[in-house]
Amino acid sequence: MDFRPKNANYERVTAVIDRFLKEGHSDVCSCPRCINDITAIALNYLPPHYYVDKEEKLKAGSPWLMVETAVVEAIGRVAENPNHSHHLKSTRLNDSPGLAT
Repeated sequence: MDFRPKNANYERVTAVIDRFLKEGHSDVCSCPRCINDITAIALNYLPPHYYVDKEEKLKAGSPWLMVETAVVEAIGRVAENPNHSHHLKSTRLNDSPGLAT
């Protein structure tokens, strides 16, 4: 059995990021660096909620609306100031006009 502490908000943040990038923020870069930056920024907006066992996990974590708000803010910050020079999703680079394939 794994008794290491885990942050319930980390799991909620990553779930919301995945959903938002698939559903409505497809223009945001989804490279590993940007995803990790979004995750870190969103988690910094939220209080930590640690749990050790699965029963505690069900009760742990910030409200979903709070998590979604933190992720939206983080996506906006990373989109405005990415930590790399390319701003398009790596999967969409070949779809952009003017780029050789």
